[in-house]
Amino acid sequence: MNDRDSLRELLYGVGSHVHILDGLDGLDPQVAGTMPGHGAHSIFQILGHMVYWQDIALARMRGERPPEPSTAAEGWLTPQAPEDESDWQAAIASLAEGLRSIEAMVADTSYDLDRALDGTKNRTGRGEVLMVQGHNSYHLGQIVELRRQLGSWPPPKGGDSW
Repeated sequence: MNDRDSLRELLYGVGSHVHILDGLDGLDPQVAGTMPGHGAHSIFQILGHMVYWQDIALARMRGERPPEPSTAAEGWLTPQAPEDESDWQAAIASLAEGLRSIEAMVADTSYDLDRALDGTKNRTGRGEVLMVQGHNSYHLGQIVELRRQLGSWPPPKGGDSW
């Protein structure tokens, strides 16, 4: 396996944890909008936050200059709960679409993963991919724990990779 293949697999958590999209599978939108106990965010809000930063990274990788958020709170503007099933599915589709777009860029051997990206603080495409992977993995762990607390774990394909 080459470096690009490894990066593509890491985007989804392959070899590290449950596949990121499988971790969201089978979750009822009402459960996704619930905050158990004294939780800071619902699963829906966490998913919105993941998509927010993934979209910024993808824009940077495309050579765009997305506006930098002035506060951390800007990444947490998703409402607590989806309006309905279609709202929930659209959020999952946004995450999946962004992952596929990043994966396609990584797979494209003409894309220089180590080139400094314009308008960034010495970031590279590789650095953005690794940021998305680490950020999404961190928040997937939160989602898994919330799903456990809410009695909605494991997902249909199972919660362990072995």
